[in-house]
Amino acid sequence: MASRVGEFGRLPRGITMSFQSSRPRSAVEPQPDFENLRRTILRQGPPGPVPFFELFADPGMVEAVLEEKFPVNLHRYIEEPSAEPTPDELPGLMKSLEMYVRFCYEMGYDYVFMVTGFSLRRSLKTAVDTAGVQNWPGGQRYWQDEASGPIQSWADFEAYPWPKPEEMRHAALEFVNTRVPEGMKIAAFLFGGIFEHATWLMGLQSFSYALRDQPDLVEAICQRVGELATATAAQVATIDNVAMIFLSDDLGFYSGTLVSPDVLRRHIFPHYKKITDITHQAGRLLIFHSCGNVYKIMDEAIDDIGVDAKHSFEDKIMPVEEVYRRWGDRVAILGGVDMHLLAGVTEEQVRARTRQILEVCGVKGTGYCLGTGNTAANYIPKQNYLAMLDEGRRWNREHFGTA
Repeated sequence: MASRVGEFGRLPRGITMSFQSSRPRSAVEPQPDFENLRRTILRQGPPGPVPFFELFADPGMVEAVLEEKFPVNLHRYIEEPSAEPTPDELPGLMKSLEMYVRFCYEMGYDYVFMVTGFSLRRSLKTAVDTAGVQNWPGGQRYWQDEASGPIQSWADFEAYPWPKPEEMRHAALEFVNTRVPEGMKIAAFLFGGIFEHATWLMGLQSFSYALRDQPDLVEAICQRVGELATATAAQVATIDNVAMIFLSDDLGFYSGTLVSPDVLRRHIFPHYKKITDITHQAGRLLIFHSCGNVYKIMDEAIDDIGVDAKHSFEDKIMPVEEVYRRWGDRVAILGGVDMHLLAGVTEEQVRARTRQILEVCGVKGTGYCLGTGNTAANYIPKQNYLAMLDEGRRWNREHFGTA
């Protein structure tokens, strides 16, 4: 997924925030039930209504749905993990977190998605954001520099400002922890994973050359990133209301993985296994998000790494129904309403496609959650996003008597 999230700065202890929801934007008052979501993902218990699932929602989508602007420029705290908010900025940061909580509650999710403090400095490029609603002040969209990055040599590696695990803070998670509505939990979003961070630090092009020319440097970068990601998982798994960890790491493109599966097995998967084991030992769920065609390593993700669910699907690669038919008896399948469709068709077409997916993936009442193929992105028309959720509620009422 595109680079959009990170730590919301540092929030002092003792700050309190009460949760107040505005009127829900659906006809049904939300009744969060994380235990139903847990049973659905683990494919346990009696059939029940299909839960909603989303990896994240763009700031632009949150603003459009809530009809309210974020009071601070979140991008500063996303790309500058060590940024210290001024006393004047703290109320705006807290309100921004409250807006995300309110969005998740009102849209009918059983959890609040929230970022961890794991973020590394990298090279970004900007372009004009042409979406219907903008994410950031100034109308810019940020893209990863795929040609280069801050680490190109051993000297760069040694000079890089690597954070110390014991100094990483997860202020946003800790702040939301005591403020989630009844029935909801928190999903800790481990943004960037190991492969993405490693390629961001070098640039995918340089990383690819280095696999041959500087394999020891590649190994060192992946090892350092893996250690930080594993430490992050161990830290956030101790937060009371964190019930899921999102391991988000884009490994693929249309026709396969970005590097050979053997490279992933050597440098990436051992860290995935450690993170998954830590997550499960803490009684949490491990959700694996990866864009692209990763089906050659799907069995390994399920059987060897042990992920509880797979997220991110695209019709052009493999429609979610086919993924569900192939692997749905072994791992939960999440989302899958295609992003291209959501961005470019009518509400009626969104409703029809949503129902088509549910008639295949939702009829068992377990092992599937409804959502987009990637994220609630700002280039999706708000009415199409809301239509997907509303059709899900209608379908649930028809099949399970409850939304």
